[in-house]
Amino acid sequence: MDRNEVVLVGRLPEAVRIRSLQSGSTLGSWRVIVRRQQRGRGTRVDTIPCVSFEPEVTVVVAEWLPDDMVEVVGSLRRRWWGSEESKSSGYEVEVRSVRRLERRVTTVLAADEEGPAPIPVPPRPVRSLTHAETGPAETGMAGEDRALTAVDLEPPHAAGGNSPAPVLRRVEVPSLR
Repeated sequence: MDRNEVVLVGRLPEAVRIRSLQSGSTLGSWRVIVRRQQRGRGTRVDTIPCVSFEPEVTVVVAEWLPDDMVEVVGSLRRRWWGSEESKSSGYEVEVRSVRRLERRVTTVLAADEEGPAPIPVPPRPVRSLTHAETGPAETGMAGEDRALTAVDLEPPHAAGGNSPAPVLRRVEVPSLR
């Protein structure tokens, strides 16, 4: 039996790019830097391009920041581009599920700012889940099967309040059954 499944855990080097396509769907694209097993001196890394057409995935990755530690699950795809005379190709991971594992907080002060040095904040793990529950699908209002998916935990400051409790956002996605 053939199997094409990729699981990557690594660091996000730059902001995610979200584009709206003519079809009305969205495309999220980003890169993940993954360290290799160390051999000899220095650390070697691979920078792996990732894309997703899944709306629930693009909603989550749009909130990712550079240096976030993330996990992506998907399939390896080969894409072609260019004219008939000069075709080029490349591989990327087409992502179907994502998680942010850790957010590294970085404080940047402008040169003209004065005051006490900022207190460093250690990174904290963030729990998120974007794959459908494995239980039976629920039936939506129109009688269609839907699976419920938990997508991300928002930090309290993003919810607009001072409450220390995070806000869980819940998104419905069509069932693939």
